[in-house]
Amino acid sequence: MPSRSNAWKFLEQQFEQAYAAKDSIETKPHRQQDRRKPYIPMTTASIATSGTTTARLEEASTAAKRTARLEEASKVTEQFVNEPDTDFDLTANQQWAKELVARWKKPADHKPEIIPLQIGDKRIIHEQRCCYYDQSQVEAPALYEMCRANADQVREALALAEADPQAWRKTSLEERHRILHAAADRLAAMRGELIGCMAAVTGKCFIEADVEVSEAVDYARYYSISMKTFAGLEDVEITPKGTVLVISPWNFPCAIPVGGIVAALAGGNTCLLKPATAAAPVAWMLAQAFWEAGLPKSVLQVLITDREALGVLTTAPAVKHIILTGGTDTARFIAQGNPSTPLSAETGGKNAIILTASGDRDHAIKSVVRSAFGNSGQKCSACSLLLVEQSVYNDPAFREKLCDATLSMKTGSVWELGNAVGPMITNQNEKLQRALQLDQCEEWLVPPRFLDKQQYIMAPAVKWGVRPGSFTFTTELFAPLLAVTPIKNLQEGIRLVNESDYGLTSGLQSLDENEQALWKAQLKAGNLYINRGITGAIVHRQPFGGMKLSAFGGGIKAGGPNYCSCFVKFSDKPEVKTSYKESYKQAYEQEFSRPRDVNNLYGEQNIFRYLPLENMVLRLFPQDSLEQVEMIVYAAELCKTPLTLSLDPKDPKASKLLFMGLKPQKECLEAFTESMGAYERIRTCSPDLPLDLYQAAARADKYIACSAPVREGRVELLHYIREQSLSFEYHRYGSISRIPPLS
Repeated sequence: MPSRSNAWKFLEQQFEQAYAAKDSIETKPHRQQDRRKPYIPMTTASIATSGTTTARLEEASTAAKRTARLEEASKVTEQFVNEPDTDFDLTANQQWAKELVARWKKPADHKPEIIPLQIGDKRIIHEQRCCYYDQSQVEAPALYEMCRANADQVREALALAEADPQAWRKTSLEERHRILHAAADRLAAMRGELIGCMAAVTGKCFIEADVEVSEAVDYARYYSISMKTFAGLEDVEITPKGTVLVISPWNFPCAIPVGGIVAALAGGNTCLLKPATAAAPVAWMLAQAFWEAGLPKSVLQVLITDREALGVLTTAPAVKHIILTGGTDTARFIAQGNPSTPLSAETGGKNAIILTASGDRDHAIKSVVRSAFGNSGQKCSACSLLLVEQSVYNDPAFREKLCDATLSMKTGSVWELGNAVGPMITNQNEKLQRALQLDQCEEWLVPPRFLDKQQYIMAPAVKWGVRPGSFTFTTELFAPLLAVTPIKNLQEGIRLVNESDYGLTSGLQSLDENEQALWKAQLKAGNLYINRGITGAIVHRQPFGGMKLSAFGGGIKAGGPNYCSCFVKFSDKPEVKTSYKESYKQAYEQEFSRPRDVNNLYGEQNIFRYLPLENMVLRLFPQDSLEQVEMIVYAAELCKTPLTLSLDPKDPKASKLLFMGLKPQKECLEAFTESMGAYERIRTCSPDLPLDLYQAAARADKYIACSAPVREGRVELLHYIREQSLSFEYHRYGSISRIPPLS
């Protein structure tokens, strides 16, 4: 008998050990999720400090103490755990979904529920209402009638929010943390009803609505935890801004309003939520979770308005910050109508996936159709452009596979649980009607089809041969329509993407490491994705937000570690003795200089990184001090952001700045405002600025970082950077040959 090799002996030993343990092997399935059972809240991170860190601090120097304290604060964020989505493969959850259909699919003669106007504890029912219908049914039943606020009622709600009778602004972070986490638990327990309401009112398929509930729960837990990072800083005072207005969209009617609400509340602000009228019943339902968790109704009020009342709301002096998710035109209208009120807006996107000859074509097609047609193509992050290298574009097999994958997307009523594409929010879409016409050289790979007489339900369509610069190539379309364009090579694809006014999400399908490195280094967008879909950002794992006209404000990402800092005021404590140079250098080295993978998933890298601005200008005024100038110059230098100094020719600081080795640009305010468009961001030392400057910035779509500089680098350096998220699916069908380095 031949001798056995070591490999044979190893396998033989494994078999014998497994056979011996056969009676002790656990056969119970690991996947036991059952949405029919009562929700059990997850264990969340405590916001208390640990004894281990305390012991370490006792033997550290002053600088090391500060380092350890910042690390300890960041650990709170690292302990955050995302809420799991529903596993619809499980029989129990499929039965749960069928029960939701039975409850939420209303008959044609259904009597609509009346939703009152809520101002604090007062509920008002009147005849000025918006009606809501189920667009998944031919004979669409009326679902809700929601009372609308007029201008006087908006003023009443604003006055109540400003007065803050329940003293929410004086609550501790710990108390806000407790209430917001209780609200998160309520939202999770309401998952089924929120899914049903989104399906009925906005036409969301169950699988799309389900992940949105998870995201809402994550926001409600994460933001109060992330605020701990800033509360742990010893040298700054943190105070609420006052009242924050949240204007949320119809395409994410649950997660985005919750994110805005919690970001405002976590900092101690009162909040007015103005949801998109088309999706307002969902906002009314989710607000119940906050009120039931103990949040006073004067702290969170929900209003839909007529046009006059909306103008009152967006220009009210009582509103100290506006959070918007909506169209670019809407952001411009609000900014120009109220230029001195800070605006944080996530706006449009014309998002592309580039497929090179080095890409896995089958995998790319799977990612593309999921990104293009999920939620009927109505996500701001949806893939509406596919840029394909010429050799792949000319391959008949690629055309055939893309066509087959598109046709395989089941489309129809959300009440048929196998459907992946449901109705659109409106059938009055002029941009879509224009895009359904063929321009020169264009053809239909998959022609558009409407599956209902009202033309709400459109099957996914693919337009082939779309030219750069054409209407379909440049226009954001909220519909399941994918445009395919040939490119010579990756460099041309990068150029075409970067030439867009938008910069929200973007994807690359390539297995070539050199191409991946080039694309990562040059692509200008807020969320980058390699070898995966470009939708579905997850709180903490993939903070979300764009660049260029896809974002208005400071460019701080929703669902990220710094988002809540936008809605509070920071100032140096009177007794602060910290050296700003030491603090800035430490903060840069520990936080801003290095990319990090916040979750360390096996098979998918999720990198969060800070990038320098292309350029910045500091506009100085006579009341600004030389030390403030020094602080800003040093911060920009550390962050590698080119900085120009601008001041009036008569400002006496000019000669002193020259003596300091700085060369300011002397120009009157009028000349400066005319040149603002050349800079990515404007910095000032105070928000007390001439109205002309705010108006000019709004016209130029520019953000003014106008808070006084502080000595704490973890806060101050946020003004000189952009945030970017990169998600890289580096496994190949479950097989991993190497883990890519952080970059």
